[in-house]
This record gives sequence, C-alpha cells and structure tokens, in this order.
Amino acid sequence: MNFLLSALIKDLARWREDAAAILLWMAIPLMIGGLITSLMDGGDGAKPSGVLLIADLDDSLLSGLVAGAYSQGELGELISVESVTVTEGTEKINAGDASGLLIIPEGFGDAFLESKPVTLTLKTNPSQIILPGIITDVTEILLDAGFYAEQLFRDEIEVIKAAVDDDNIDNAVVASIAVAMQQKIEAAAPYLFPPAIDIEVVEPPADEPGVPLALLYLPGIILMAIMFAANGLASDYWTEREQGTLRRLVSSPGRLAGFLGGKSLAAGVVIALIGGLTLIIGFLYHGVAWAKLPSSLAWVTASGVALFDWFGAIQMIAPTQHSANLVTSMLLFPLLMVGGSFFPLAALPGWIAAFGRKTPNGFITDR
Repeated sequence: MNFLLSALIKDLARWREDAAAILLWMAIPLMIGGLITSLMDGGDGAKPSGVLLIADLDDSLLSGLVAGAYSQGELGELISVESVTVTEGTEKINAGDASGLLIIPEGFGDAFLESKPVTLTLKTNPSQIILPGIITDVTEILLDAGFYAEQLFRDEIEVIKAAVDDDNIDNAVVASIAVAMQQKIEAAAPYLFPPAIDIEVVEPPADEPGVPLALLYLPGIILMAIMFAANGLASDYWTEREQGTLRRLVSSPGRLAGFLGGKSLAAGVVIALIGGLTLIIGFLYHGVAWAKLPSSLAWVTASGVALFDWFGAIQMIAPTQHSANLVTSMLLFPLLMVGGSFFPLAALPGWIAAFGRKTPNGFITDR
C-alpha cells in the first residue's frame, strides 16, 4: 500500500506540472459542445422575417387593399411592408436588402374594374428561399381571389361605375348594391360553406415532452473530454520509460501492481476533476437534477479509469511511442464519431447506433 500511495503521489505531482494539457483536454470538448448547443438551442421558436417593398404607382383604393393584404394576421408577423419608389425598390432588392419588390402599375384599379389585362411585377431575392416563396404564393392567391370576385360581382361593379360617372350615388343605389351582393353571397354559400368534403379532425394523444436535442449531446461531450484525458494520460507510460522509471522499477522492491494501481488512481483523480467540472457545467446549463450528479460522476470516473487502462494496454503493445500515438489517434476519432460524441446515439441510423453502443465510449455514453 505504501508503494501504491507513493506511485499515486508521484503521478499527481508530475501531472500537476502539466496543468495546461489537462485544461486543453477539457477545453476542446467544452468548445465543441458549446458550439453544438448554441446551434441546437439558438433557433428555438425563431420565425423567418423579411421585408416586402411595394411601389404603388396607381395609389388607388384597390391597390391599397393589395398592399395591405401582406400585413394581415400571421403573414404580418413574417413580412413587414415598406412603401418605396421603383428606383429605391430596385436598388434595395438588387442589394439583397429585402425579400421581394412588388410594383403595382398605374391604372391597376381601373383595369381591374373594367376587366382589362394588367400586370403586377414581382421581383424576389434569390439568396433567400422561404420568404420569397411565401410572397409569390400570396400574390398569386390575391390575383386569383380578385379575378373571381370581379367575375362574381361584375354587375354590381358596373352599377358603381355608372353611378360614379353620373355623380348619382345615393342611399337607394348603395342599398340596392348591398342587397344584390348579399344575395349572390348567399347563393354561392352552399357551394363553399360547408365544403363538399367533410373532414373529421382527430386530435392525437398528447405526447410526453421529449428530451431536448442539445441535452442528448451532453453525455457524448463529457465522454469526449474523458477520452482525450484517458488517451493523454496513458501516453505517460512512454515518458516514464524515457526517464528510466520503468528500468528502475525492475530492480526496486515495489511490485508492478502497485505501480500500475497508483497510476490508475492518479488518472482517476484527474478524470474525476475533468468529469466533475464538465458535469457541473452541463447540469447548470440544462437544469438537470443535482441528485443525479454523484452517480453520474462516479460512473464517469470509473469508466474513465477503464478507458485509461485500455489505452495504456494499447500504448504498451506498440513498438515505439510514435506508432503508439498513431494507433490511439486512429482509434480515438472514429470511436468519438460513432460513440455519441459528435452525434447523439439517438440521432444516428439504427445500424450505426447499434455498433456505436458496443464501442467502449458508446457503452459508457449510452448508460
């Protein structure tokens, strides 16, 4: 036991001098995890928003209705409408400062009332995908709705035009137009309300809230730090050889088991420090219950010591330090890839996840 404690104290003292490496083993996974978490959490609840430029050259009641339709209801939460001249709008849309530019030509209202062809010009931003498509669809719907409204109320429109030309708009004319439009709406209602196809909406049972995707990354990120630490600590066997420690051990009264046990215990202290700090950061960020911290830390520490011994065995099998570092590096990153560090096991294809759970770090991450 004395020899084991001496080996433990020796390694802790030596590794304390290389604190920068320990910080690096922890900093790289934390940086990667922070970037991934910010990507996962940063877009929650966010909606796309854009600007629609409208150059209204007609400045009539109908053109105003068209412009106002884009800012109604939920569409108004996605698109903000800005009035511009054609020159200003062209400059902004060419510079990519808006999602679309709608040009309403002069005479639009008169052409609509007289059933004459009229062209609206819509320019969209090619660097955007969602909002220009929404604006295009809404514009087409507005044009279709205007066409059918004009077809349905053509007679009433003619009466309104004649009354305006004759300056003969009185209450009787307004009342007759209102009655006629109401009658047409009532006549069309059976075809529109209710629709010809009955749809029964069945609400599915409420699902229990799932685990946030960013939280699924937490075990893998912690194991990434532990893997870096275990691999780096295991390479210390070559340092001990170069410094003659292993040669002197052969002729010392101490037993090899005490030397290896002391080094494993020292590795466990370092891994517990790294695992504890990363767990605390993860628990704080994700709001995990603190009651789970002791068991999580115990599992991570014990697993980290096992990984240290595994990497140590690989280091000892290699004929040179260079080949040992090459072999462990070739193993490390594929294991991190399939073992849940770069992608959660729950998000991987079935066969890859099944393979990943059989890897050393995947086994630990899954539990």
